[in-house]
Amino acid sequence: MNLEELPTRSGLDFIVNNKPRSTLKLIPYIGCKAGFKEIFDKLIPENINCQIYDVFGGGGSFAFYACSRHGSKNVTYNDNNPIVVNLIKQVKINPKGLWKVYEKHYRNSSVEYYYRVRELVLDTGIEGAGNFLYLAKNAFSGKIRFNGQNKFNSPIRKGSSCPKLSYENLINLSELIKDMTITNLDYKKFANKKNSLLYLDPPYFNNTNGHYNGVLNLQEFNKFLRTVEKNNQIILSEQNDPKIFELSEEYTVYPITLNRSLQYFTQTKSKEIIALNY
Repeated sequence: MNLEELPTRSGLDFIVNNKPRSTLKLIPYIGCKAGFKEIFDKLIPENINCQIYDVFGGGGSFAFYACSRHGSKNVTYNDNNPIVVNLIKQVKINPKGLWKVYEKHYRNSSVEYYYRVRELVLDTGIEGAGNFLYLAKNAFSGKIRFNGQNKFNSPIRKGSSCPKLSYENLINLSELIKDMTITNLDYKKFANKKNSLLYLDPPYFNNTNGHYNGVLNLQEFNKFLRTVEKNNQIILSEQNDPKIFELSEEYTVYPITLNRSLQYFTQTKSKEIIALNY
């Protein structure tokens, strides 16, 4: 069964469109789920009473959503990329300092300046976070990309001025995630979790566009999935045919039509899935 053939539950024909700027979106990260709020509202129970782990946190949109709906004390954001994790940490602990660093870049922004910043430290402290935030917001086609050595290598956008960063929105986001736990771990470290909700949005398998600093082994990921699904509620987001994950009949798979692209190239009406085991 391919994505075009997946059955759709009555009343849950999910479509994601381009939308105005979301308060749940910090940077334009590959696979960003800022536009999935209404989908999560329908699929995640309001009265869920457990810890929520965003295991492949990326730009943080799902973790931000979970904080806004279920409280930041109940949410853990994780990613294996220290550059992205440092940015999320600085949003939480020092939003004013982050805004000041970004403002410095905003005032000096140019093509030559962008490539100078790309050579600076990105993975530690407030300066590193501000450097990365500036690069992320000015990257070509709004896509964050790292090479195999985890070096940021996206070129600059063409023909656009540096976007303004809202001080108020940054402060509000910091307050939203003030009690959120932030970790920088390999996903396999979460294999021992029990009685929790694990949101799994891994780097897309079979992706050849070089978006990610690491490619997961499908067999290892499926082994992890078999372990955590025994004792936890699972939400799996992906872009491949669900059969590659060998899901049991406990899962319900929802097809999602994207009227915007999650790829590095333009693709209209691309497809994703969300699979739940509860």
